[in-house]
Amino acid sequence: MANVTRRANKDGTTSYRVKVSAGVGADGRYVYRSATFTPPTKLTARQTEKAVQEFALNFEQRVQRGLFAETDLTVDGLAQKWLTEFCEPNLKPHTTEDYKKLLPRVSAAIGHIKLSKLQPGHIQEFYKQLAQPGIREDGKYKAKAAFIEAFPKGTRIELQKAAGLSQGTMAAIMQGRTVSKQSAEKIAAAAGWAFTKAFSCTSTDTLSASSQRHYHLMLSSMFGAAVRWQLMDANPCERVTPPKLVEQDVEFLDETGIADLLAALPDAPVQLSVITQLALFTGARRGEICGLRWSDIDLDAGVMAINRNLSYIAHKGTIFDYPKTKKSRRCIKLSDDCIALLKDYKQWQMRERLKVGTLWQRTVAIEGGKVVKNDLLFTKPDGKPIDPNVVSSWFPVFLREHGLPPCRFHSLRHSNAALLIAAHVPATTVAGRLGHAQVSTTTNIYAGFIRSSDAAAADALGNVFDRIKQRQEIG
Repeated sequence: MANVTRRANKDGTTSYRVKVSAGVGADGRYVYRSATFTPPTKLTARQTEKAVQEFALNFEQRVQRGLFAETDLTVDGLAQKWLTEFCEPNLKPHTTEDYKKLLPRVSAAIGHIKLSKLQPGHIQEFYKQLAQPGIREDGKYKAKAAFIEAFPKGTRIELQKAAGLSQGTMAAIMQGRTVSKQSAEKIAAAAGWAFTKAFSCTSTDTLSASSQRHYHLMLSSMFGAAVRWQLMDANPCERVTPPKLVEQDVEFLDETGIADLLAALPDAPVQLSVITQLALFTGARRGEICGLRWSDIDLDAGVMAINRNLSYIAHKGTIFDYPKTKKSRRCIKLSDDCIALLKDYKQWQMRERLKVGTLWQRTVAIEGGKVVKNDLLFTKPDGKPIDPNVVSSWFPVFLREHGLPPCRFHSLRHSNAALLIAAHVPATTVAGRLGHAQVSTTTNIYAGFIRSSDAAAADALGNVFDRIKQRQEIG
């Protein structure tokens, strides 16, 4: 039974202190929890009594269910708890890093609100803000010419290390391409420049539908954990209208675009050229290709195994991890052209390694922290793992310099899938080669290609039957 004490406040209002037994603690002593309730001043005496009784009963039930713990915890506090107790032990490092990048906007909007006071309306209002023009004011920043000129090539490595940025991000900054506000702030601080003198904002667009959806998925996971931890009664994200998921066209290169790209690749650095061709030939993800070892490839059998993923995490460096899903761990049959490419590349790599001599890093720590002989396909000159971000930052620049249509490196994976579907390869086979956990993932992403391919198949079948009918008429 809750104990209720009436209190007269100095401002003339009346509050009620509710005290409830929470059982016996680890030291054998009784534990009590208390809360203060201040009813609205316009209530009648009977309405006030009823409101106090309802509050006391609700509080007692929460205490009995263990929901009394950390009642003052805010959304910001929950976010940190969720990162350290759920994300870091259970999720892949790059996934946790992506969540960390989303949290500042959440913190600014609802971070100060206590979990006990958080309502679905707060979440809905936040989603409304995400859809407003100008929300991406911190999205894209470009280094000013004076800043770039102040740091010639020989001075940039130390600045990059001081800022804790990847080579790819540093290259993007110094090439005058856009980066996130977070990266821009880090490099400006490391250089000792005022942020507004070093960078200018280039985008005030709205967030994409997929980005807005990512916030909803993250908050759903975070508040879901709070419910499991008995910090909240219910997940507020279950009672809001989530951002709409707008189906976007998949970006890919057609046969002409692929031919033009392959014709230009002899001008590219050898490693980046081979990585690009592997993406086209196999449909593997960037991190999967960058994490390849020669022991993953059987050139005689023409098979490549995807056993790991390589990513770059700020302040941690390159990290090997297991593939995205169980189905992502797969074997891909290689074409004759791909086998020839890898054989030539292996000879090139051996020659480059001889130039380095004893400076070559002989071992490498792969997924699970296992230290193995360094037989990585793609490395820095000293044998250390390549930064996958370098690939993504180099690719659009290469396309632009060679007058090719702009597209993302990930579009090469889509291009591979489009070619397979156009060749009437079964969806199950396409899904297996791409490493999709479910065939439905493949059919959903490439629905447009499948419809076009299916229509072409129907036309081809119709032509066959037309020829059969013609023969029958002649006969």
